[in-house]
Amino acid sequence: MKTLVIVAHPQLANSSTESFLKAAADDENNVMWHELKTPFDISQEQELLKSATRIIFQFPLYWYSAPAILKQWLDEVWNSQLTSSHLLKGRELGIVTTVAHPASAFQPGASQRYTIAEILRPYQALAYAMGMKYLPPLPIYQFAQQSEEERQSLFIHYQQYLTLDKFLHFSDQTQWFIGRLNAKIARELDPLQQAKLEQLLSLLQDQQEELDDLHTSIGWLREKEDD
Repeated sequence: MKTLVIVAHPQLANSSTESFLKAAADDENNVMWHELKTPFDISQEQELLKSATRIIFQFPLYWYSAPAILKQWLDEVWNSQLTSSHLLKGRELGIVTTVAHPASAFQPGASQRYTIAEILRPYQALAYAMGMKYLPPLPIYQFAQQSEEERQSLFIHYQQYLTLDKFLHFSDQTQWFIGRLNAKIARELDPLQQAKLEQLLSLLQDQQEELDDLHTSIGWLREKEDD
């Protein structure tokens, strides 16, 4: 899978959030980070879209929408030539948006009244019109106020959002961690640190085996209920 991250930010160089996310994206193979700049080379932009299987729109939420440059890019690049050819049909569209308010504000009765999913509904409509699969959005709330532990979790979650076929499935997340740990163990030169990593790997593998056994047992019980 190849992922294209379309970054629409009017002050990208001054954004600590975007610097953090770029570092996470740079650690991944088959992820292209693409900052929008005008004027657009229409044919080049369309070639980038055609080369990707997962397309991510990434932007700060400004007045319940994306910055103007993303709308301009859509107007110019997603033209009749691109849309009539159905070249994006079957691809995935995801949204990563940074938000100044806390997550609790985006619900009925709270200060923002609407959920993030409702605010981003136009992009879901766009995906439907293009025959694309719309992914659950990844909102990033109040990055500046996040703890180091929260940022570490975000770093991993963001990488999974970019690269995992089924990023919401626990078993796929576990396999992702196992692959990362195996690669890190192979590179580790300190025997003590390597032993700690191997211990963590063994724990993850044991948990995955327990989960597989649980799924097998549930399947067996369902078969019995159907008899």
